[in-house]
Amino acid sequence: MKLKTVYITALIFSFMIPSAFADTVSTEIDSTNYDIVYSGNNVVLKSASADLDFISLIFETEVSGSDGDVSITFQRDFFDAKLGYSDDDFFILSDGDEIEFTEVKTNESRTLSFSLSAGTEEIEIIGTILANNSFLIEQEQQAQDSAAQAQADAEAAAQAQADAEAAAQAQADAEAAAKNAEEEKLDKLMNACGDGTVYENGECVLSAMEKNASDMRTGPLIYSIVIGMSIGIVIMMILWGIGKKSHKVLSDDDS
Repeated sequence: MKLKTVYITALIFSFMIPSAFADTVSTEIDSTNYDIVYSGNNVVLKSASADLDFISLIFETEVSGSDGDVSITFQRDFFDAKLGYSDDDFFILSDGDEIEFTEVKTNESRTLSFSLSAGTEEIEIIGTILANNSFLIEQEQQAQDSAAQAQADAEAAAQAQADAEAAAQAQADAEAAAKNAEEEKLDKLMNACGDGTVYENGECVLSAMEKNASDMRTGPLIYSIVIGMSIGIVIMMILWGIGKKSHKVLSDDDS
C-alpha cells in the first residue's frame, strides 16, 4: 500500500511539473525528415529549418516565464562540427548574438546545453556537416575537381604537342623520302646517258667539256677547207688569166 502511494505521488508530480520535458522537433532536408531530440525547461522548440549554405540549423523558440534552459542532442551522422578528423566547436546564436554553451560528446552524438532569456524567438546552431552537406567537403571536392581538370588539361596539351610533333616529323620524313626518290631518279637518268653527255631538262645533252672538245676538233678542219678552197680559186684564176693571154698572142700572130 505504501509503495502504491509513492508511485501515485510521483506520477502526480510528473504531471504537475510540465516545464521540464523531453521532446523532438523535425526538419526536412533534401526530401528527408530528421527528428531532433531536445529537453527544455521553460523552452519549446516550435520548428526547425536547415540552411545548407551556412551548414546550420535554425530553431523557432518560445521561452515561457523567465529564463529557460534547453539541451539538444545531435547524432554525428546528421549534424556535426569537424575539421578533418578532429572535432570543432559549434557556434550558437540567440537572436543573432553568440551565446555560451556546454557540451557532452560520445562517439555517436553531441549534446549542447545552454540558457535562453525570456522573449528569445530564434536560435541558430552552426556546424560543418549537415545531412551529408558540408562546405568543407564541397571545397575539397572542388579542389579535387580542379586538380583533375588541370591534370586532364595538361595531358590534353601534352597529347596535342606530341601529335603536332609526330605530324611534323611525318611530314619531314615524307619530304625527305620524296627528295631521296627524286635524287635516285635523277641518278638513274644521268647514269643512263652515254659518255660525254649529261641529263638536262629531261634529255641527255653533250657536256660542256665535250662541247668544247668538239668545237676544238671542228674548227681547224673548217679552216683547212676554207683555205684550200681559196687557194684553188686563186690557182683557177691564174690559169684562166694565163690561158686568156696565150689565146690573144696566137690571135696576133695569125694576123
